[in-house]
Amino acid sequence: MPLSEREQRMLRELEEQLQSEDPSFASSLRDAPVGKFNVRHLVLGLLVAVAGVGVLILGIYQQWIPVGIIGFLIMGAGVYFATTGGATSSGGGSGNGNGGGGSGGSGPRTSAPSPSGGTFMTSLEQKWEQRRQQP
Repeated sequence: MPLSEREQRMLRELEEQLQSEDPSFASSLRDAPVGKFNVRHLVLGLLVAVAGVGVLILGIYQQWIPVGIIGFLIMGAGVYFATTGGATSSGGGSGNGNGGGGSGGSGPRTSAPSPSGGTFMTSLEQKWEQRRQQP
């Protein structure tokens, strides 16, 4: 379902307001890879985080402070890997990150519309159209 004229106008106004208030933040949003993440990194990071929680609980239960600290560090590393691992690997040259599994057709499509000189709204409109075209 496409956006109404009112919604499009509101989005344009928000974009203009953001551009006028903080141009550096607006340009970083424009250049940021939106929607590019690696599911494998997310799942692996969450598994490591859960294992870290287990080690943390073991350390608390046994009253071993060093084991609890190690569990906390493992948990933090897992969360960090889950949230940032995909962003760092999507910019690399590995081809198995985005196109794996059943979404093989969407891999090339997500990297194609990243306009370096386009506006934030143009990028959003392109992504919206791609989403509507997917079965």
